[in-house]
Amino acid sequence: MLLNDEPADKSDDDLLGASEIAAGIASVLIASRTASPFVVAIDGGWGVGKSTLLRLIESRLGNQPEVICVRFNAWTAHDSSALEGLIKSVLGRLDRNVVRRSVRHLTERRRILGIAWILSAIIARFLGVSRLIDEMWKTLTIDAKSRNEMRGLISGMLSDWVEDVGRPGRALVVFVDDLDRCPDSTVIEVCEAVKLYLDAPGLIFVLACDFSVLARSVSTSARGGLGEGRAYLEKIVQVAYRVSPPDETHIKRLIAGYGKQSGTSHLVDEIVASILLERAGSNPRRIKRIINGFILEYHLNSAWRTTPLDSSLLITAILLQHLYTSFYDFMVADESSNDPIGDFIDYATVRTKASTPPPSNHAWWAVARRVFQKHGVPAPDRSATGEELLIEVERLEAALPEEFPMLARNNAFIALLRSIGDKETRQALCAELVSRPFSSDAVGDG
Repeated sequence: MLLNDEPADKSDDDLLGASEIAAGIASVLIASRTASPFVVAIDGGWGVGKSTLLRLIESRLGNQPEVICVRFNAWTAHDSSALEGLIKSVLGRLDRNVVRRSVRHLTERRRILGIAWILSAIIARFLGVSRLIDEMWKTLTIDAKSRNEMRGLISGMLSDWVEDVGRPGRALVVFVDDLDRCPDSTVIEVCEAVKLYLDAPGLIFVLACDFSVLARSVSTSARGGLGEGRAYLEKIVQVAYRVSPPDETHIKRLIAGYGKQSGTSHLVDEIVASILLERAGSNPRRIKRIINGFILEYHLNSAWRTTPLDSSLLITAILLQHLYTSFYDFMVADESSNDPIGDFIDYATVRTKASTPPPSNHAWWAVARRVFQKHGVPAPDRSATGEELLIEVERLEAALPEEFPMLARNNAFIALLRSIGDKETRQALCAELVSRPFSSDAVGDG
């Protein structure tokens, strides 16, 4: 069974040990609710578990009668007005009587409303609070004066809700997820909603985001570069918690948990787990994508269960596809040789020793000659010094893909290629990938 991309929302499903952190943040939010409004950012890169931490915090707050939780996914709202959607999501959780009472008081003052608003309010009274909020929004967003009135109305509503008779000290905790996936305009709208309209008592915002991505998004609005974008965000966010990549212990637990959840523990064995741990980094979402790709291909193609191919070679190929995309594309290209992996290993071997070449009778010179001639470059003389050889290697690299020198310096990548095995196995692997490409695409890093 393939793994879904839903974040964990229960401690029992937490494979990264985030429950304790979530409990700590939740307790701080509860203790600080009377100091609201304020904004907390859960800061971290793609796939490190921000959404899971958000859900676990919400789960911890769920049994607190004085706290109401609201979810708002900015990414799914970006086709419409994120500002409007966020404000309505908050107001929609207030008690109906609080909303109606605030609107009635405003209507009686009749500062900007008139007969049309009164009629709308009467109609909405029978249709529910959602319709009342819709009508209020239509009326109070027509001009700057009306929008100022809107800010005052929202603040009044929230103050009344917080201090409601019999239930004082309440708080609305709004969890905003996927903000860093949104277009710049949506990010700015959400920031505007938080700072201008919803900066009111009783409101606590918890934003899951990559702070650096948000800073770039708002830098235009802040009329400057990344530094100005960060300064803009610091006026909105009071405290940020940086999610650290999980350590080796938690990654091992995660891999084992994913194997159990998908029903493939017998496939995700110690060898596969070791490769994932060493080569895939500490990004849970990337590991999940790799395991899903492995599961899909293993079940769809019986060749991976036939010698010389096996599950270890399949996971290696999946890792190359996901983590070293440019080399994977080179490996399966029509113009590549019948052993592109061996060719690259030879090139890396030549490059490694070029600065301090071995004696002229060493086997390395034969490898060097083969590599140079294969790419149409004259082979160096065996009497060449290290300095001269480095110049010759630069001429060779001009005929190679531009990413090769960087990959040749990557010891983990070289070790991964060497783990594939001998020439026959390398050729069988490439032949299989060419004749039957993977069913799933990868979003790679290389």
